[in-house]
Amino acid sequence: MNLAMKHGHEPQRLANMLDVLRGPKAPPLISCQRYLDEATVQRKADQFSVFIVRIHECELRGKRYRMIIDGHHNYAAAKLRGVEPVFRVPGAKFLRHLGKMSPRQQEAFLINNLTDCPHYYVETGEIVTELEPRMEIGA
Repeated sequence: MNLAMKHGHEPQRLANMLDVLRGPKAPPLISCQRYLDEATVQRKADQFSVFIVRIHECELRGKRYRMIIDGHHNYAAAKLRGVEPVFRVPGAKFLRHLGKMSPRQQEAFLINNLTDCPHYYVETGEIVTELEPRMEIGA
């Protein structure tokens, strides 16, 4: 056994290599829609075998996110079935409208257009505090 392995350096190096082989970690998945019709989720879980979820990867206030744009019921149905959803980019209409905006306008649009709740981390349900509205006091 060499000195590096004796002190635990070799396993850490192998772990780092595995991280490189796996690729970069996906940004956290967020949403601003909590409402789900349970009957719809159950029907999809019973009938579907592939669950398409449309996400938009973006940078908001300096941090990368994957935002669910469409497919909240599909995501819940996939989780109910114990399978991974298939992530796809948003539809052409969404991308076309987003493409007409400057980067700053895109960021404001994605932060301010909430469905039924503040942005939250899908896996934990915690609010994304970095994306909460900023109070600006002006005269």
